[in-house]
Amino acid sequence: MRAIVIEPAGTQTRLILRDVPDPVPGPADLLVKVRASALNRADLRRAATHFTQGKRGASAEIAGLEMAGQVVGLGAAVSGFRLGDRVMAMTGAGYAELVVIDHRLVIPVPARFDWAQAAATPTVFVTAHDALVSQGALASGQRVLIQGASTGTGIAAVQLARAWKAGRVFGTAGTEDKLARLRELRCDTTINYRTGDVAKAVMAGSEGRGADLIIDLVGRGALAVNIAAAAIKATIICVGRVGGTTDEINLDEFSRKRILMRGTTFRTRSFEERAATVRRFRDEVIPLFEAGEIAPVLDAREFDLAQAEEAQAYMAENRHFGKIVLRVA
Repeated sequence: MRAIVIEPAGTQTRLILRDVPDPVPGPADLLVKVRASALNRADLRRAATHFTQGKRGASAEIAGLEMAGQVVGLGAAVSGFRLGDRVMAMTGAGYAELVVIDHRLVIPVPARFDWAQAAATPTVFVTAHDALVSQGALASGQRVLIQGASTGTGIAAVQLARAWKAGRVFGTAGTEDKLARLRELRCDTTINYRTGDVAKAVMAGSEGRGADLIIDLVGRGALAVNIAAAAIKATIICVGRVGGTTDEINLDEFSRKRILMRGTTFRTRSFEERAATVRRFRDEVIPLFEAGEIAPVLDAREFDLAQAEEAQAYMAENRHFGKIVLRVA
């Protein structure tokens, strides 16, 4: 099969289209013919591991963290899937023509989705749902601040917060065009973090009470703002670190507001925890896709598998809005 392989290039790495051996499914695995993959910010680290915790014996360092395609092979212990099923998943080695993945981590593709939409869904929507609902325990009527709302996960979080009937959704972005796009997704209050006072805007939009739940996709530079924007007994879920991995806070204000702050990642979860995350997502979010209440947002540009290096360079420019898709077949 053809796959995008991560290869050393001096002190850096490069992405090269290679012919590599086909993966072989184990007893609990599906063999999936990939139709499309999608880019994630984590792809820029050029690490061939993610949600599946390892390469599972892959013959090469294959890039990619999610995919959508059709089932073409079934392990003997697989249940609930048939040949020809349309599936999507968070998985390593997604920039390839074939992928093997344990069937308990796989999500059926909603009937209304094409391959690009399906490939653009798993990572950002599973992450956003887990942060808002499983980790943040979002309740109807709560005020939500999404730091980094124009990122892929942020766009998903805005839609899910609305679907969970949040009282008010605040979102930050760095350009006016991205703020306008967020308003189209029913983000109530959009804030330019470069030119505006995020905490002041949140307080003004919440009658001085602050945000009950804050989803932080930024990291460095956002934490002090999060605390200033937080309500008494607010919860902060630290998901992303695109701005950096360290920050400083006012511990007195943190304690005064009795804030609960939780970090989250899939990298340290057991297989059982990851499978439970997927099951809950399938039960609670797939019906929303099927009903047309929420949907993935795609960037205007699309790339072929062989253009993976170009696609990642485009993502690094940070001018896109929505998911960048790689067409595979």
